[in-house]
Amino acid sequence: MSFFRKVSPIALFLVAIFIVIEISYRFYVVGPIALNPWRANSLNTLMRSEYVRLSEYPDVYFELKEDVEGWFKGVWLSTNSAGLADKEYSRAKPDGVFRIAAVGSSWTMPSGVAQDEAWHAVAERELASETGKQVEFINFGVEFYGLRELVGTVRHKAMIWDPDLIVVAVTIFTSSILWEDATESQALPDRAYPVFQSYSIRALSNRFSWRIRGSADDRTRIDPDNAELRIAQLYRAMSELREATSAPVVIMFLGYVPLADSIEQSLRDEAERLGMTAIFGSDLFPESPEKRRQFQISSYDRHPNAAGHRLIADFLVDELQTRELLPNLQ
Repeated sequence: MSFFRKVSPIALFLVAIFIVIEISYRFYVVGPIALNPWRANSLNTLMRSEYVRLSEYPDVYFELKEDVEGWFKGVWLSTNSAGLADKEYSRAKPDGVFRIAAVGSSWTMPSGVAQDEAWHAVAERELASETGKQVEFINFGVEFYGLRELVGTVRHKAMIWDPDLIVVAVTIFTSSILWEDATESQALPDRAYPVFQSYSIRALSNRFSWRIRGSADDRTRIDPDNAELRIAQLYRAMSELREATSAPVVIMFLGYVPLADSIEQSLRDEAERLGMTAIFGSDLFPESPEKRRQFQISSYDRHPNAAGHRLIADFLVDELQTRELLPNLQ
């Protein structure tokens, strides 16, 4: 009995120290959000949240639910009656409106940024202001989509809205997911509750490569050194996009690291062969990681922040105008 009396105070002391470290580290990583259990619990991956469901289209895999209202990645997420992270639009395109479908993953949804600060929302306002015309960017972005899901979204969803132009945003992560055949037995991963997970232990696991935290899903990732397979998947995506729509398509490559010149040129050539346009926004951000942080949400979440989305919007608007891809707005 005396042994337990000696051990208990030590154990309680160690637990108290761990709690202090954990709270302090959470505050350091995500700021005041860490003190709000609801917002802290929103720092989740979309696939493990309550906001998604399996799609009726196996190649889309999963999708946002309709009329969602709640916190996600620390900001307010709302979806419209069509299950899009956007405001309401009429299904029939109004007369005089130039409609653009924005398709992508976390950089498009966007993750961790207010919806009206996403690159497509900013571009919509910029084009309307500069041209005096009615412009709609309808957002089909969903976090964790791979190339298969992007193509499936265009094929089954975007075309219903009769877009005049489709902008498909591709990131390094998007192209890193192995394109596997869709099956009827696909399932979503289990729900996660980040508020009950340890940030400090997660940081240690990342630092020392401990395998104590499951991935967001069980999809296979392509080896980073296997550039040949990545390019083959991008070629396939462009080919299937061309088959899925007759509308003009712009493939916008985004990231923090520019692609090799030879790869960029090969993708540009393939897009041109298919009657598409490829633009590359991976050199928009500073090369220095320290300077780049001013355009990222935090050291914990390296998605673009509002300033980063403005860079993307300005780049896209300039490219669309320079390449005369907005004929009804000239």
